[in-house]
Amino acid sequence: MAGEAEDKTPAADVDTSAMTPEAKAEMEKMEKEAKEVDRSDTYMKTRLNDKSTRETVIAAVRQEGMHLAYASHEMRCDQEVVRAAVEQDGHSLQYGSEECKDDPGTVGRAVRQDGHALIFASRDIQDDRRVVKLAVKQDGHALVFASAALRGDEEIVLEAVGQDGLALGYASEEMKRNKKVVMEAVRNTGHALAMAAEEMKEDREIVIEAVKSNWQALAYAVPKFRSDREVVIEAVRHHRTALACISEELRNDPEIIAEAIKADGHSVVYLKDSCRNTRTIMFEAVKQDGHALGYASDDLKNDMALVKEALKNDGMVLSLAGTKAQADKSIVLAALARNVKAVQNASPELRNDNQVFEASQISERAAMLSAVKANGYALRGASKVHQADKEIVLAAVRQNGKVLVFATEDLRKDREIVLAAVKQNGKALVFAHESMKSDREIVIEAVSEGGHVALWHAAKELQNDKEVNLACRA
Repeated sequence: MAGEAEDKTPAADVDTSAMTPEAKAEMEKMEKEAKEVDRSDTYMKTRLNDKSTRETVIAAVRQEGMHLAYASHEMRCDQEVVRAAVEQDGHSLQYGSEECKDDPGTVGRAVRQDGHALIFASRDIQDDRRVVKLAVKQDGHALVFASAALRGDEEIVLEAVGQDGLALGYASEEMKRNKKVVMEAVRNTGHALAMAAEEMKEDREIVIEAVKSNWQALAYAVPKFRSDREVVIEAVRHHRTALACISEELRNDPEIIAEAIKADGHSVVYLKDSCRNTRTIMFEAVKQDGHALGYASDDLKNDMALVKEALKNDGMVLSLAGTKAQADKSIVLAALARNVKAVQNASPELRNDNQVFEASQISERAAMLSAVKANGYALRGASKVHQADKEIVLAAVRQNGKVLVFATEDLRKDREIVLAAVKQNGKALVFAHESMKSDREIVIEAVSEGGHVALWHAAKELQNDKEVNLACRA
């Protein structure tokens, strides 16, 4: 209908017929939130008008600076009102009068809150060194709104690139050739090298600093640096992918390979097959990350010493070993000591071996014990054997008394276990065996922690016991 307000809620132009119930619920939530925001704005429009008092407007903008938009012209010219607004949201400066946008104190408050508020300042203020410095200190990218003169000011640009190196892109051409400025920018982020002048991309000192900050800066430097040993070493120390960007000669250099592997064993993926078939190289790689074994040659995947070294990192690395290694009992036992699930990667013969089976049981129990100590609720997913294991259940209820419910009946009438459970959570008494609910000491411990809720689960004769009731906390 003509004159009818346009529906700008999220669901206005969306076909919800094919949506899942979850998606529809999320859409309805978004629509509700949008309507609440709209009601809030409508409320402000009616609350703030030409008759609104100064105190009312100040209170409103202190809560939400952008509500300055609904204030009267007189209020938007009032310096105190505008300052209250911009201190809450710098962008509300856009609704202030031209006089306020030309006031260093007001704009200074705005850019302290959000450097980008400089865009709303007058041209004179965008040329004010003090205000612009405040803006770029808050957000280096505010440099884009500064005057041409200040975008060529070394002190201002240094402040900007110190906050965000990529602000170099807004600096003058002279500043992009300024070694001091470019050095500061690339120290902040290596990607800033992309914004520097071409001669800076040829400066070895600058390039080294850039790749120290981010190895990808190597892509912005002139090609000769991909063959520069010092530059390349800095790059590969930070990320293995740098090996794919360097010269072929250095990619096969023992020192470069050693540095890359020291930082990340997976670096071997970028090396030639001959390197991945070199025992010393692969030994260093699996020391750093056992999963690097997956890149080794077939022969080395069956090298028992190499595989054992890799397994120190994670027992599941057994899945990357060769068939001979997977059929070696000492290797499989070493894997099981690290991860009980490694048994699935052993040879079929060893999976049925008594010694391997016993080792897997020991490993599985140790893993469960560790799990319930961290989170007692892990007992829920434990095997029946482990739910009947006193040490495991005791550790579980000490962490979360209510997991007593998952213990076997025999353990739910074990006095030590039930006592530990109700000490941790008095309400756990509900899960105890009936015989334990008549135990005075256990009930007193339960009500001391769980109060009247725990008392409800005690035996009838103890619910009216004076000593029990005295111990019951409110």
